[in-house]
Amino acid sequence: MEDQSLYERLGGIYAIAGVVSHFSDALLQNPKIVNSSPELKEWHTEKYKQRLDGLKFMRTLWVADVTGGPFKYTGKSLHDAHFDLHVPPEVFDEVSMELGKALDYFNVPQKEKDEVLAAFNAQKPDVTAGAREQTEPSSESSKPSYLS
Repeated sequence: MEDQSLYERLGGIYAIAGVVSHFSDALLQNPKIVNSSPELKEWHTEKYKQRLDGLKFMRTLWVADVTGGPFKYTGKSLHDAHFDLHVPPEVFDEVSMELGKALDYFNVPQKEKDEVLAAFNAQKPDVTAGAREQTEPSSESSKPSYLS
């Protein structure tokens, strides 16, 4: 069984799609996520109505790809897809917690759960880049005026 990819150990595309769907719906119900920024509030209260089905599809492809499945994620980079949402690091952590709960809901074994969460958490720098840039002074504005 060790020869199997994480994708196979998770049960393939249908099992992954089930987890992603449950996870995506849970994010809409979590006030720590929904109310964390104006951009996320707009996404979780308005934009999701037209985009959630497609987002679930893209998330499913991403998970299938990073777990060694036969599908390739060809969407925007996670950095670009999340930059304008200004996702703060603590909100990313909350999203990760929701993913863990979705994996638990489907009784994913601990080893596989840990591997999925490690792959997800490795994306934190890209997903939170917009929030970091929003709070960090630009290199231009931090220069002394005589260097400008």
